[in-house]
Amino acid sequence: MAVSGRRRFDEDKVVKYETPEKDYEVEVSRTLNKWCVTVYQLPDRQILVQDFFPERWKALARAQDFLRLLNQRKKKDEEGLSHDDDY
Repeated sequence: MAVSGRRRFDEDKVVKYETPEKDYEVEVSRTLNKWCVTVYQLPDRQILVQDFFPERWKALARAQDFLRLLNQRKKKDEEGLSHDDDY
């Protein structure tokens, strides 16, 4: 199968994901011939994690993994509070 040398229109676009509480942001961007996944703590955009990947699809997958972990953290905090009431 032949691969075209042309890039897709949206291939270099920065992709951003936010948690529902708007307290974290996960960003995928092109940096130094690699794809960078950055997790920011909002509102001051302090960098918590950065990871680099040679391929965009791997970076997008990792960004979604980070987002899923951040959302699970919130659910576990809520479950922990409800279990504390039982004592």
